[in-house]
Amino acid sequence: LLLLDEAGAGALVERLRCAKFRVVSLEEKPYTSSPAAPFTTSTMQQEANRKLGFTARRTMQVAQSLYENGHITYMRTDSTNLAEVAVEAARNLVRTEYGPEYLPATPRTYRSKVKNAQEAHEAIRPAGHPFERPGALKNSLSSEEFRLFELIWKRTIASQMENARGRRITIAIEGETPQGERALFRVTGKTIDFPGFLRAYVEGSDDPDAELADQERILPSVVEGEVVDCLQLGAKDHTTQPPARFSEASLTQALEQKGIGRPSTYASIIDTILARNYVFKKGNALVPTWTAFSVVGLLEQHLPKLVDYQFTAEMEDELDAISRGEMEQSKYLGDFYFGNDAPGLKKQLENKIEEIDARLASRFSLGKPEGNEAAEEVFVRVGRFGPFL
Repeated sequence: LLLLDEAGAGALVERLRCAKFRVVSLEEKPYTSSPAAPFTTSTMQQEANRKLGFTARRTMQVAQSLYENGHITYMRTDSTNLAEVAVEAARNLVRTEYGPEYLPATPRTYRSKVKNAQEAHEAIRPAGHPFERPGALKNSLSSEEFRLFELIWKRTIASQMENARGRRITIAIEGETPQGERALFRVTGKTIDFPGFLRAYVEGSDDPDAELADQERILPSVVEGEVVDCLQLGAKDHTTQPPARFSEASLTQALEQKGIGRPSTYASIIDTILARNYVFKKGNALVPTWTAFSVVGLLEQHLPKLVDYQFTAEMEDELDAISRGEMEQSKYLGDFYFGNDAPGLKKQLENKIEEIDARLASRFSLGKPEGNEAAEEVFVRVGRFGPFL
C-alpha cells in the first residue's frame, strides 16, 4: 500500500498513461438480502424521517390520525410481531400483487432486537383483513396521511416476501508501466437476479454512501487474463470523514439501542432538547449548542450518575417493574429522592449546590495560542446572548 500526496498521485497518473492493463482476478459471490421487520414506533419514526422528511413529533401526529380513523393498528409499540390475520392478509396481497414466486413457503416471524422490549402490542400495520390498498384511500386521506400509510403498507407487505438474491462481483485489474511499476485497481459491482421484497420496499439509510452501495451496479463482462483498455485515468483525493451528526432518525435509533426511553417518549425527548435550545437543526442534522455543552459538563462533573446511560436504562427497567406490579411505586420514588443505603437526589443536590460555580460550568478552554507559551489560556464563556472569548 502506497500513500500518496497530491503531487505524487499526479505523477503516478502520468506514468500509468502508457501502462498496459489486464484482468488479474475475477471473483463472484452470491448473496441474499432479507426484508426488514414490520414497523415499531422507533423504526417508523426513523423511516418517516429519512423517506418523508417528517419529524418524530409529526410522524406520531399523523399516525395518531390514521389510528383514530381505523386505518392502522396502535402506533406506540416496540413489537415486531404480526397477528395471524395480518400475516394472512399480507401473504394474500403478496400472492395477488406480485405473484406466487414472491411468497415464501412459510410465513416469516420476527423477534424484537430492542433492549427491554415489552411487546404489549403487535407491530404497526394496516388495520383490518384484508388490508386496504393505499390507492383506494388516496382521496380520503391528507397528503401526509397517505404517504405515511403507504410507507406502513409497503413495509408490512415486504416483511412477508421472499429474500432478494443476486451476485457481488469484484474485478482486480493490474497496470504495468514501461519502467516496470505495477499498480492494482479493484472495482466491485452488484447484480440483482431476483428482487424479492425489494419490489415492494427498500429500507432507508442515514448514510448516503450506504444507500448507493445497495443499488445495482453492472460491470462489463471480462475474463481473467484479458487485456483491457484504459479510457480515462485520474487522481482523486479521499479524506477520513468524522462520525456524522445525529439526525432525528439516528438519535431515535441510538436511544432505542441503549434502552433509553419508550415508544411513547422518543418524540418528546427530541422535542425537549430542541425546545430548551440544547440542539438546533441544520438540515437533517441535530447540532449541539454551547448551552448543551455547559449543562452536560456540569452534570458530568457534579452528578455523573444522572447522565450515565446505564443508570437511565436501569431506571426504565424499574419503571417497567412498577407497571407490572413487581415494585412499589412510593418506596421506589422515596428511595430515589430521599435515599436509602445511599444519598438520594435531594441530599445530592443539597451537598452540591454550594460548590457548583455557574461561571466554571459555562467556560470552555481553547488552550494557549500556538508558539507563545508565555500567553495565558484562552476560554470561551457562554453568556446570556451567546458565547464570547
